[in-house]
Amino acid sequence: MKPTSLVQLLSGPFNFLRSDPEEIRRLFPEHQRALPLPRAIFMEDESVTPVHGFALLASDGMAALRTALHHYVLAEEAMQIASQRREPPDLKAYGAAWDRYRALVTRAVENATLSSYGRQYPAIFWLHHSLDVARLLKETPKRILRADTEIGRRLGDALKYRILDRFLDRVFSTTYDLVHKIAGDIEAAEEELFPRLLTRMRDNVLVFSEDHIGPDLGELSSYFNGSLRIDGRDLRQRREELGRWHADRLAKDDELRHLAVHVLGCDDPPAPADLLLRPGYVTFLSTLKGYDTSRLLPPPLVAVWENLLLKLKEFELLHALRKRLITVEPRENGTFLARELPGLGPAGRREHHLSNATRPMDFLAPWVVDPRVERFGMVYDISDFSQTLTLLHRAGHDSQEDAFRTMFRLQRRINQVALHHRAKMEKYLGDGAFFSSREALNLLICSIHVQRNYVQALAEGLPFDRGLRIALNYGSYRLIPLSGGPEDGERYEFFGPGLVELTRLTSGKATKEVDEVKAILINQGFAEQDVHRFFAPLTEKDVDVVNKREEARRFHAYLNRNGTLHNNGIVATQPFMARLETEIGPRPLRRAVEEDRSYTVLELPGADGLLVGIRKLGMAHLKGLESLAVYEVIDAGSLDGQSLKPAAGSFLMSTLDREFAGGLKR
Repeated sequence: MKPTSLVQLLSGPFNFLRSDPEEIRRLFPEHQRALPLPRAIFMEDESVTPVHGFALLASDGMAALRTALHHYVLAEEAMQIASQRREPPDLKAYGAAWDRYRALVTRAVENATLSSYGRQYPAIFWLHHSLDVARLLKETPKRILRADTEIGRRLGDALKYRILDRFLDRVFSTTYDLVHKIAGDIEAAEEELFPRLLTRMRDNVLVFSEDHIGPDLGELSSYFNGSLRIDGRDLRQRREELGRWHADRLAKDDELRHLAVHVLGCDDPPAPADLLLRPGYVTFLSTLKGYDTSRLLPPPLVAVWENLLLKLKEFELLHALRKRLITVEPRENGTFLARELPGLGPAGRREHHLSNATRPMDFLAPWVVDPRVERFGMVYDISDFSQTLTLLHRAGHDSQEDAFRTMFRLQRRINQVALHHRAKMEKYLGDGAFFSSREALNLLICSIHVQRNYVQALAEGLPFDRGLRIALNYGSYRLIPLSGGPEDGERYEFFGPGLVELTRLTSGKATKEVDEVKAILINQGFAEQDVHRFFAPLTEKDVDVVNKREEARRFHAYLNRNGTLHNNGIVATQPFMARLETEIGPRPLRRAVEEDRSYTVLELPGADGLLVGIRKLGMAHLKGLESLAVYEVIDAGSLDGQSLKPAAGSFLMSTLDREFAGGLKR
């Protein structure tokens, strides 16, 4: 992550922090490993420019953590008041409040740590949780004042920071113990697991005690009185006087103005207020002749200001990240509701419907972000790729290189088609690739164009001419993060049953345990004829029957009498077709008959008159999977237009089922 990227994603107003990558670099030299980068969050139709932030799920667990924190802080306040009154504290209630909070915060930190994989979940959690802590502690002096006027007036501010110190000590101790345990379990270094950002936050009490600081520092009265033990009003007045003196001096002193322009790299003329926000500049001013310590900042307060200035800059940077925390609520249709979005001004302060691709974080859930996703998937695969490659290898080096060059050209065209139709290339699979999409229609259009590109490549000399197999499905996948660290960015691999289903649909692989046992026995030295004779009864029962008439087509897909899928065309699953029907709704359908095959033909919307033919094949028996209803999809541009007749009905699935049932009767 570059500081420039972070600055561009953060919105002010900044009263102390300069929106400059160099400023970020100086404040956080380890920004790549400490500061999380806000992610893109899309609106429901995904056509609007995305907002960048951290989506947090409004879950019962997150609400319970917030409630437990509230009760614990109140219990700490009660303990401090009882101590000042010299009354016996309610240790039972205090212990129960701490135990409840500790259990939930421990679970949240453990989930964030174990699920992070370079995604900086612990840092995001502490950004979120520190804001809850700050909003509670901000009101601590007022609550103590209401509980006891005398104690609140004298010690309310001091008790606020005493409670914060106790909170941080206990939280750090708990986090260290947890990280030590996790490091032993997963054989990782403790220093790599402990969140760097939490350590930086502990050194800046403003992060855990404030949720807004204005340019006049009026919100820091409690900090000056309770933490620094100085007169905050006096410091603010002297700082205002320093601003007036400095502006006057800058207007009259050419040497000082040239120093600001050339050494500090300011605009000409430099802004006086901006110069006072440069670390070390006030210290330099205090050495100039004419600097009056009686009315300006004296040396002790200069040191206080310089230290405070760094804390203010750091606070604004971290709080700008906290303002990117977006709480979302799930809706029944799978999308999410956000009641406010950052960076949009007044337009952001209303309800917004977010895309169903939004993956909000829930730190009280085991995976933080549910790794399961529902996606449309497509796999294409070159038939007999290895056998063809072996023949090319025998033909010589030049033939093999030419083959790979034409293959590369085909894959590039396919990638361009996929990009145009909003399908994402997830991984190459040797002689094919896997694409995902959130739209059935676009992926179906993409599959037809992939097939057409293959035909074009054959005409241009592609030697892999044994066929192209394509499979389409809608299924469940798991996203596995693959990242060595935050600086590598986020990258995921698809994993799970959805991908297994697609690979089985392209290969048509059925259960072949008998063949595997036969191969083992032959490799062990048994006579091949004896092995075949022994397994003959089972082989004859389960033999894969080839339909030569079907195989004569350039692209074909069918089920043999044993339910084995033979795919050298395009096949789709029933969930895919059902979702396609939902997307396109009722449409004019036509019927085409080719030999003994009956296709339901429809024109795909938004595809410039593209026609596809679809027929239900039946239930396929695929290795390791339950029986699966599959459909053949063809490019209907190859059909005789004169043979197209209106089909009964306008709903795709019912029409396909009716045609399939009619074919069984025939």
